[in-house]
Amino acid sequence: MKVAAGVILIIAAVFNLFAGLAYLGGGAATSGLSSAMDSAVMQEQMTEAEKAEMERVQDEVGGAGMGFMAFGVFLLVSVGILIAGAVFLFTNKKAQFIMVAGGMAIVAEVIGILITTFGITNLIGLVGGILAIICAKSMGQPDAAPVE
Repeated sequence: MKVAAGVILIIAAVFNLFAGLAYLGGGAATSGLSSAMDSAVMQEQMTEAEKAEMERVQDEVGGAGMGFMAFGVFLLVSVGILIAGAVFLFTNKKAQFIMVAGGMAIVAEVIGILITTFGITNLIGLVGGILAIICAKSMGQPDAAPVE
């Protein structure tokens, strides 16, 4: 079960890598669009009501862009931690670190579900995190004796 949990964590890490890069890029593009709306050309051609509406939208969009970028960074950090957790599962060492990696996998997937929708990639991360925690809890306990 430890090998399966490790493999699933590595798969989840690869998904998090691509998702993290996408969130970073999307957040940067959103923040850049918010900044581009400040251009003098756009400001000159607007009425006061349109300017007020644009400022309200800019505040919302700018905050969302920074949130996406922060989540992207979190996902990229989780990639290294999940891979390290998988390695420790394979070597049967550092149960506490494996629990942290499993918890991080679960948190990343829950946040991803709240931002978007539930999908198969979320399910893989959740299963990997839960299996990692279960395996970490079983470390240090003697294996069951074979039944005769």
